[in-house]
Amino acid sequence: MFDAPDFLPDCPEDLPRGETCPPGLVIVDKPRGLSSNAVASRIRRLAGQKKVGYAGTLDPLATGILICAIGKATRLLQYLTAHDKVYTARVRFGISTDTDDALGQVTACLGAVLTPEDIAAALVPWRGPVNQIPAKFSAIKIGGKRAYDLARAGNNVEIQPRPVTIHRLELRGAPVVETVVGDDSNPPVSVTDAELLVECSAGTYVRALARDLGADLGVGAHLTALRRISVGSYGLDQARSLSELGTEVESRGMLRPLGLDAAILGIFPELPGDETQVRALSFGQTPQLAGSTREATALLQTTNSNPTASAGSLLAVTEATTDSDAGKKRVIALAQLENERLKPIWVLRPAKSGTSGTYT
Repeated sequence: MFDAPDFLPDCPEDLPRGETCPPGLVIVDKPRGLSSNAVASRIRRLAGQKKVGYAGTLDPLATGILICAIGKATRLLQYLTAHDKVYTARVRFGISTDTDDALGQVTACLGAVLTPEDIAAALVPWRGPVNQIPAKFSAIKIGGKRAYDLARAGNNVEIQPRPVTIHRLELRGAPVVETVVGDDSNPPVSVTDAELLVECSAGTYVRALARDLGADLGVGAHLTALRRISVGSYGLDQARSLSELGTEVESRGMLRPLGLDAAILGIFPELPGDETQVRALSFGQTPQLAGSTREATALLQTTNSNPTASAGSLLAVTEATTDSDAGKKRVIALAQLENERLKPIWVLRPAKSGTSGTYT
């Protein structure tokens, strides 16, 4: 079969153990060759913390942004996972694999000599809302079992299509045609390598997109490289390698994650709050957001008119709805303030239906 790509990862095994660091986010530039779980394990050592999670799994083949959360910040992961993501992907047209990437076994070797126009035309139907069948070697659960476990056991894996949205799908540069040398069962074949820019909603499998593009062109395809360059508002300019994080711990003794306030500001849009809303929060009541029609979760902040807390202090993360839905408003997270009147509660669950202004 054709050889899988060599891994030359920047993934040091011997990282220093840091002192227990405060909760927050660490934006990691994940190296090629490490699983997301392996990266999280290294962050646990660097952070001196057991409670570490991450948002949005990256396969070992992939590199780029993996957001790790430490301590209480793990409660933000559900919101980070839901953010749109941007990738650069290299797709090889002409060869199909069982995993839809370069780590799998070759299942078809048809070859492909494609022009930029051929590839550009194939991209058009996959822009916008589409139904996608995820890769069978994925972490999706089927009957309580991971799809990749079923596939590795030789079971027939059937995954239902899922709605996703591909906001941008573009060909970057000119595709490259080259001859790939195989073995006795796979003779040399001409293939076309193309680099794509993919901006997509959560839940999109770029491996599956490569597979489907190859199927549409009738030549087969698989993913040979993937780099995640942004998750929501977080980009590669904020990411650090494991080596850089290790150097920080060696020099300072402790990892310095992005703090909770800054992390929340990077996830949710800001919604300035007035003195009345601040007072309602201080008594554990529902903040009234009159006239708001926002559906997205919003950040409630103080203003200069509030005498009990400094301007710009984080108060809460809250769902903004219309007045007619006032009883359904709920505070999701409340951060600690300098104002001693506000109790530093982290997570507030909504009260039972029909009860207004109380939380558990």
